[in-house]
Amino acid sequence: MNAKGETVYPGQPESDYRHIDPSDLLEAVGGDVHTVAALARTFVESAPAIFARLEQATLAGNADACRHESHTLKGMCALFNARVLSALLLQAEQDGRQGRVPRPEELAQLQAGFAQVLDEIRHCARPAQTA
Repeated sequence: MNAKGETVYPGQPESDYRHIDPSDLLEAVGGDVHTVAALARTFVESAPAIFARLEQATLAGNADACRHESHTLKGMCALFNARVLSALLLQAEQDGRQGRVPRPEELAQLQAGFAQVLDEIRHCARPAQTA
């Protein structure tokens, strides 16, 4: 734990985690960093395709697909406490229910947030890869 009481993963500097907080997930799996790493690898392997479908649906104006992909990705991000991205995805999901898709500036926020979260979750995947 760091001075703020936050969990820092073995071999990972605290500064690696600015957009996620995987400490709740670590606690939920009994402190097993290998399980967290496996879940992180699953995210890294599957989330980019889901996000690409969200982008495509947004550009095509397909609100129902935006709702579906946002909902799916939001749940995955919530595992890692990616609060900002989860909130953006919740808004996109709610917009989809209203028949709207993210505006260009909202899509840009989603893209930036997803890139940041994906990068940090890649760090979570490393402990088990090197073990």
